[in-house]
Amino acid sequence: MSSSHSSPGFFKTVLVLLRASRKRAVGRRRRQNQLLRHRASKNAIDWGRFGLFLFSVGIAILHIVAAVSLNMAVKSAQYADVESHGKIVVSARFLSSLAAKEQKHDCLSSLEKAVNVKSYKAEAGRISRRTDEPEEIVEQKIRQQISRYGSRGFIPREEASPGLRRIGSASLPAMIGSMVLFLWILALVFQGEGLELDIQRRRHPMWEWLFSHPAPPGAIFLAEILTPIAANPVFWSAPLFVGFVFGFAYNFHTGFIALFIIGIPVTIALACLGKALEIGVMLRFSPRSRGAMIGLMSWIGYCAMILIFLAIFLQELLSAIGKPLGPFLTLPWPWLRLFLGAGPDGALSFSSGLFNCLTGVSLTILGAIGFSTWAARKGLGGKSSANSKPTRSKTGHCLLSKDPLYRKELLWFIRDRGAIVQAVLIPVTIAAAQAFNFRILLKHAHDSWNFLCGIAIIIGTYFLWVLGPRSLSSEGPALWISLTWPRGLESLLKAKAWLWSMISSVIVGLIMLYAVYVFPQSLWKIILVGIGWYLFSRSMAEKAVTLVTVSSSSGEQEKVPAGRRWATSLGMLTFSIGVITRQWHLVIIGIVFSHLTAAAIWQNFRARLPYLYDPWSEKVPPPPTLMHAMIAITILVEVTAVLSIPFAIFGPGSLLIARAFSYTICAGIVSFGVGAFLNQRGIFLKDIFFWNVPGYGALDIQNDNYKISSSRLVRDMVHGIAGGVILGLFALVYLTILQHFPETAEILEESQVYLANNMRVRTTYAFIAVGVAPFAEEYLFRGLLYRALDREWGGRRAVIGSAAFFAIYHPPISWIPVGIVGIAAALLFKKTGSLIPPIALHLVYNAMVCLVSFN
Repeated sequence: MSSSHSSPGFFKTVLVLLRASRKRAVGRRRRQNQLLRHRASKNAIDWGRFGLFLFSVGIAILHIVAAVSLNMAVKSAQYADVESHGKIVVSARFLSSLAAKEQKHDCLSSLEKAVNVKSYKAEAGRISRRTDEPEEIVEQKIRQQISRYGSRGFIPREEASPGLRRIGSASLPAMIGSMVLFLWILALVFQGEGLELDIQRRRHPMWEWLFSHPAPPGAIFLAEILTPIAANPVFWSAPLFVGFVFGFAYNFHTGFIALFIIGIPVTIALACLGKALEIGVMLRFSPRSRGAMIGLMSWIGYCAMILIFLAIFLQELLSAIGKPLGPFLTLPWPWLRLFLGAGPDGALSFSSGLFNCLTGVSLTILGAIGFSTWAARKGLGGKSSANSKPTRSKTGHCLLSKDPLYRKELLWFIRDRGAIVQAVLIPVTIAAAQAFNFRILLKHAHDSWNFLCGIAIIIGTYFLWVLGPRSLSSEGPALWISLTWPRGLESLLKAKAWLWSMISSVIVGLIMLYAVYVFPQSLWKIILVGIGWYLFSRSMAEKAVTLVTVSSSSGEQEKVPAGRRWATSLGMLTFSIGVITRQWHLVIIGIVFSHLTAAAIWQNFRARLPYLYDPWSEKVPPPPTLMHAMIAITILVEVTAVLSIPFAIFGPGSLLIARAFSYTICAGIVSFGVGAFLNQRGIFLKDIFFWNVPGYGALDIQNDNYKISSSRLVRDMVHGIAGGVILGLFALVYLTILQHFPETAEILEESQVYLANNMRVRTTYAFIAVGVAPFAEEYLFRGLLYRALDREWGGRRAVIGSAAFFAIYHPPISWIPVGIVGIAAALLFKKTGSLIPPIALHLVYNAMVCLVSFN
């Protein structure tokens, strides 16, 4: 063999493979951008090399901030440690002034009075800003400390919290500092070659084929170990953390030297350790689990980096985490002292720190190489899908075993490791981060049971929002095997929704059990909220399941349209906000609205479901659909409210009149707009007003003309008027009963007094209630909404659902009679097949309510 074909040298092989890893990193970033664009449903800008430069600068800043966080965390722990020994940290100026006055006063009580009042207030203000305690309480503590101990009860800030310049054997600062340092190490170890979003892809140890090439195996192995450093910019600026930490502990020059002789070796060692763990996962885990395990490692690194930055707020967090950390204070925490070369007395020695760090680096690299060698010698492990033996389900005779669809969904959740990352860990992480952002509100969580329940509902809702699309995309093409089942795809998706709601209910239930433990006196209220969550979660899960899409030719899921995602998110937070703020009418509105939107989405989705593989042949459901009705009603209510806002400055009377006129205008516009929309689709006004339902006395249709007998029309009108009179009498009895309750009696009395003194408001209110509302609302709520609900649900559920939706658009005090009016109007519409009797019922009822309210 000639020299031109000889194998490359050791270091040349390493350089070639590291350059290849850089190109692989570029391709990985492009893939991550594709996934981010796919999930965000929008185009992302590829910034190229300039973007890489900006990212590298940002990462360098993060490493510097991490070092600052470590120093601040140690200072906060030193503050807490000093204060735990009974001393108060004050400024050196205040303490020197106190010591000077102490020499002139023998009695401590007279010393307390000798200190200037302004000095007390100034020092109390400084301490209050640091501890968030009221200034009055802090000032009282300072006075009591002086009267008891004099200047011996205080310590200057510079001496109490020297930071990294003096790390002694105090347990709390040593523990906090070691934990933050460990978090940085953990974040770096699990960085790998970059963020892992495509955890569903099966991974294989593709670098093994290089061993068959005429290249030094040691060079191949070394290049693989160093791949994270070449591919991931996070490692490029990691030595800055070490340099700044040593700079805080020693000085600038020492920190600059440590950046090179300690920071670079530490970074290399941590990169090698992370790669060794990745090699172990690739070789010893099954192909199905590798992507999920690498994703889990990436999640651990992400969480560790976030926790480092939380150390900045350690001062306000110590009160919350102090008790859980108590048992760990008895353990030895010498790691930060060893890292910096500090002795038990806090004296720093750079040579000791250098020796300790390089020793740890050597042991880490040797351990990483040894572990990688062991994994490579053991070869591929884990069960693959090809040779794995089928396992018998052990669900026994539980509830899930009664339905194979439920059992299938439960087994997916148990076996798919990626579900643990994306459906459990990521939602919990984001929820925890948001909880920290709203920590001021969460401080009240332990003071009120509804805060805990509201937080539980938010977590459960977000869990459903993430779990739904995650489950659907996880199965990929396998989901469509169910098209050949005896049962259709609709039942499969309904089973998914049921299981998701059950899993989320377990999480919510655990938090609510804790609420019961903390607030046992509110047991029945928490139980009612739990029942509400059970009803809400099922509808939320059914909305999430409609985000299903088919797999493309490359095996990836198609993007979900932004409009469909927006529609499924309607009403997500209304329920939880109602619980947190104790606005119970919002709780009911959230449940009803969520169920109605789920039904509307499913009505459209059911028509689209058979054409998922052929979207060009989709057939829209026949109008009027439930979505048409809900959009029209929502526009009517929202636009009326918006148009009334400018008149609020002129007082409540002007606002009521403005709302009345706005409602009249919007009702006309919405009614004519919906009529024109339906007219273009072959549905005319007579088709809405007259409903041909066989078996319910439907009207005869001949030559596309409705022939209405006058006798039947009169009879139906009489039924409607009679129903309105009966329900009006019921409203009178209802108002009389409300007069016996102080809360409602006051509201009713104020309303009657106001109406009695405002003729214009009475006239306007009567005109809207009798001349506009019966026609517009019956057209929308019965002609459109109930008709569509009857096609979707049918029976009593459709009647109650339309009546509940009709009621929640009225004041909560009138929900009961208005809901009964909605039920009666729906039944009358169903029975007669005409909107005229419900309009008569509605008109007479409103007229009687107006007569009662005005007198």
